[in-house]
Amino acid sequence: MADKILIVDDEPFIAEEASEALTDEGYDCIAVNSVDAAMKSLKNNPDIAVIVTDMKMPGKSGADLIREVQEGVDQDMKFVVMSGHGGSTAEINCVDIKAYPFLRKPLDISELIGSVKTVLG
Repeated sequence: MADKILIVDDEPFIAEEASEALTDEGYDCIAVNSVDAAMKSLKNNPDIAVIVTDMKMPGKSGADLIREVQEGVDQDMKFVVMSGHGGSTAEINCVDIKAYPFLRKPLDISELIGSVKTVLG
């Protein structure tokens, strides 16, 4: 069975592009556009292994998502973070994003695929 990946980005084009690329690599992907939709997807899909999330989104950020998952989801979740703003050195909302692979936007699809493979081990 393919590893399931949740992609969270408020820009539908980016979420779909990432989903298509990872699906082509044999992963099962779910693409959503907000933190609240991501949390709902996690409840409905306990087999999600990796979350690829944008950091800067309206309302709740990728850091908010990481914190909510760490506090409220039982499984040990892996993350890949991406952003078109700033670097990977920030601690945002008490989340140290240096702990996760960081991708700059515009996304390099080969880097995305490599990061997902790395976190899955």
